[in-house]
Amino acid sequence: MGKTLVSASGARILVIGLVFLAITAPLRAAPVPVSHDLTVTLDPENQRLTGKDTLRLEARGAVDLLLSLAPDAHIVSVALAKEATPFAFDDGHLRILLPDKARHGEIEIAVSYEGFFRDTVPVNPVQTEDPGYGVTGIISSEGTFLLSGARWYPDLVGSRPTFRISVQAPAGWRAVTAGRRLSSETNGKTTTSVWETMHPLQGIALSAGPYVVREDAVGEIPIYTYFFPEDDPLAEGYLKATAGYLDLYTDLFGPYPFEKFAVVENFFPTGYGLPSYTLLGRTVVRLPFIVETSLGHEVAHGWWGNGVFVDYQRGNWSEGLTTYVADYLYKERSGPEEALTYRLRVLRDYATLVSPEKDFALRDFAGRFSPASRAVGYGKAAMVFHMARRMVGDGAFWAGLQRVAQKKLFKKASWDDFAVAFEQKSGLAFKPFFHQWVDRPGAPDLALESVDVEQDGEAWRISGRVTQKAPYYNLSILVRLETEGKNIDTTTSLTGPEAAFMLRAGTVPRRLLVDPDVDIFRRLYPSEIPPVTNGIKGSESLVIVVARGVPEDVREASKILMETLGQNRAPVLREDETSLSSLQDHDILYLGFPEGKTYLPPLPAGVSVSAHGFTIEGVTYVNAEDVLFIVLPHPEQAGRVAAVFLPLSAKAVAAAARKIPHYGKYSYLVFHDGVNQAKGTWPVSASPLVHVFPVREAFK
Repeated sequence: MGKTLVSASGARILVIGLVFLAITAPLRAAPVPVSHDLTVTLDPENQRLTGKDTLRLEARGAVDLLLSLAPDAHIVSVALAKEATPFAFDDGHLRILLPDKARHGEIEIAVSYEGFFRDTVPVNPVQTEDPGYGVTGIISSEGTFLLSGARWYPDLVGSRPTFRISVQAPAGWRAVTAGRRLSSETNGKTTTSVWETMHPLQGIALSAGPYVVREDAVGEIPIYTYFFPEDDPLAEGYLKATAGYLDLYTDLFGPYPFEKFAVVENFFPTGYGLPSYTLLGRTVVRLPFIVETSLGHEVAHGWWGNGVFVDYQRGNWSEGLTTYVADYLYKERSGPEEALTYRLRVLRDYATLVSPEKDFALRDFAGRFSPASRAVGYGKAAMVFHMARRMVGDGAFWAGLQRVAQKKLFKKASWDDFAVAFEQKSGLAFKPFFHQWVDRPGAPDLALESVDVEQDGEAWRISGRVTQKAPYYNLSILVRLETEGKNIDTTTSLTGPEAAFMLRAGTVPRRLLVDPDVDIFRRLYPSEIPPVTNGIKGSESLVIVVARGVPEDVREASKILMETLGQNRAPVLREDETSLSSLQDHDILYLGFPEGKTYLPPLPAGVSVSAHGFTIEGVTYVNAEDVLFIVLPHPEQAGRVAAVFLPLSAKAVAAAARKIPHYGKYSYLVFHDGVNQAKGTWPVSASPLVHVFPVREAFK
């Protein structure tokens, strides 16, 4: 709307106010505490919001107030102590002059305004790193979605306020936001929902729509589902799962810090953990595995990120911790093998998605914006908490988290606060630990060297060295000897370039393994990484090659795959224009199956491709809706990959292409009409951290 300047009494005061407000800046940080008494009316047909916000605060000597509001909002009026007062509104900044008498003690500012929220909602989004796909605010006939970033209410810059919010919407439309529900009533053509927060928040979001509301409770904590009518049958499962997560995390972290927890359905794809509720897109809510995975992750955010705030200037620890106590912990509770597989996947994601050029210190992580940032901020951070837990033991680890939750509730916390908590609960020095893992980019590069075995009668003596490349880490590393009898473990301390170890066995040694349970975050060797989808997704030197005979409509349709993989800038060549030698320094994605016999390594056993279809896992696929995506080693260059995207028709492309990036850990994928039919990962060939003893006559 540009600049707006309004005065209570005529042009003379208007000019004086203009001069004063133009030259005056706030003399101090935002006054605190602040409370909002906010009444808004939603007009979905016109995508409009009208509101009146009454802010109460302690002025504490401030000469003016600076409020933030949507730049194209229209300010109807501003009143100080119920009397109109001058203000200036420019590019989303509302500045209000405080007269001398209002600069001390409690003051009341009322802002009446209106605005339109018309962000474009993605119909078929291809990039998934932004949980809202760039949307911050929309009011539509399908529903309302307003993040605090939409600036849908006047926010005092720098404050952490409390709220009382009354939302008027069309009859049958129920609104949900943070805090406890005071009432929800329909009167004629209007449904009014009233909410109140008891704790200071860093911002507040609002969702509304024609929801069916279901309710249960865990002790004194109400739990809700706000689902669209067609998905209401899912409510019972979500309520039951939510209750289980609240019980689990109350035991681990202490009392749940909010007044309720709600699962709210959004009308377009989202995945947000907001104070006291989660906002999940319609397509997400319907996925059968969400109640066992993502839902618990969002409940855990009630403690970490929403309850205990992140000090973003010192690094976002929240996503890594929540990943560890949710996604990883569920695998651990399912069994040790599933937990080990999860840790190995974290290392493989890091190795395939985070090149040294893309790497950064955890202290610099604010939020995910790319696959590489996710691999660091979520995966590496989760492993840091795993290593901390192994260092102090379960008792001290969970007690340390409880201490942070208690001491820092509704305050900012940093990695340093976790170091202090773990130190106090374990008696161990933790600052050096967090320094090497949080303040430095990268990961240890380990190897097993100089392995020697000596037989002495019926016993064996095995020795060797664990080495690392600079910069060095201080590590406590498990070395395991597998024998014909029992396994024998020893722990070696590695603080420099190498550490020697020695084990004795009473039975024939078979294998020697360093970090056999994958408990240390490290950079894997190429031989430890099977060719997987993430190798294409994370490639910085990808070339796309269109195989001979690929129809033009398939080629055009396949552009969506390049977008979903984040590789839409990769050069596109035709098979006739290339030779294998020209592709040696590149990862390759073939569109269609190349005719050149040397362009790919031999296909794995059980995989075959013909002119009319393909066979994998003993099943032959020949329908137009079928798609194969397979990742293989580069035929001539170790550490690089070559993939084939083979849709059997153009119409099969779109549904599968949007799914493929979500299967980053797999080597082969089969889809029928967009539904996954088969998936798997090739076994790894070898590891520099594994030594296999030869079978010798002396060992028999």
